[in-house]
Amino acid sequence: MGKKSAFIKAYLTNNLRVAEFALNNICTAKCQFCSIWKQKKKYNVDTDKALIAITKLKSFGVRFITITGGEPLLHPHFAEIAQRCTEEDITITTITADPRLLNDKRVDILKQSEIDVMGISIDHHTDEVIFKARKIPGVIAGIKKAIKKLKENDIPVTASVLISDFNHLSLEPLFKKCKELGFDSISMSYPVFSPSPTYTLGGDAIKLSRKDLITSLKEVLRLKPEYDIVNPRHSIANIISYLEGEKPRFTCLGGYRSFFVDWTFQIYPCMCYEKSMGNILTMNKNDIKKRSCNLCNMSWYRDFSIFFQGFKSLVPLFHEIKRIATF
Repeated sequence: MGKKSAFIKAYLTNNLRVAEFALNNICTAKCQFCSIWKQKKKYNVDTDKALIAITKLKSFGVRFITITGGEPLLHPHFAEIAQRCTEEDITITTITADPRLLNDKRVDILKQSEIDVMGISIDHHTDEVIFKARKIPGVIAGIKKAIKKLKENDIPVTASVLISDFNHLSLEPLFKKCKELGFDSISMSYPVFSPSPTYTLGGDAIKLSRKDLITSLKEVLRLKPEYDIVNPRHSIANIISYLEGEKPRFTCLGGYRSFFVDWTFQIYPCMCYEKSMGNILTMNKNDIKKRSCNLCNMSWYRDFSIFFQGFKSLVPLFHEIKRIATF
């Protein structure tokens, strides 16, 4: 059928779901807002089980998967796992915090696996601040080199930006740097602390006040027309209303329309949720129950949720189609 057709058909038949799948907790970065790299026991998911998990997610209606980690590109069988997504007509994005990993061999694997979008993390418009954030040297030069390779292989690339103490006062220079480096788009993440026993997020670098975070999100909204920021404007406004203590127009449908699968094959409503829904290898579609949540400002899950809430989703959907057509 093809990925785009499968995605559209699933949406039109009210069967569309999305997932994040963390292949490992192994990482070359030492990010100041994540402690996954500190975990003593290291995991790479079993490849055969991972292939089963992807087919299982497809049976749930999943037509979009973000392959994450740790560092997913460090999984020895990343190619097989990504290829299974393509075979199942599932749109794939993946992300790296370390552009040095995007050598010729790995970029060729991405091309052969038909990765739809490659994400690269970037925290600031200078190497000095990025090094403080992730302890990776020469990131900007590494990104420039990696983007050149990716574009030579017709792989779209998005800048993955986490709002943090490192950049919340300098988002416009950062976005300009992203454009200068050749990123096709920008994907924003918002600071959040995770009680998850596996996906441990937090740290002083994301201890922004609500006021500072609201100011940052309003700045993202202001700059959105100039840059291809993929987060829907209605979702950003929705999270601002949540942070301001108002009743948000859209609730999060994590655990119903979107899922997080960790490297032990536990499935969660999102990567920040403490209680597992079960094991993806033994669950079936009937185990998924309709639910909504309003406990945090997790961007990816809330962004996607706004498109599945009846007639009030029509305006955000129209704006998203217009954004895609414009850029």
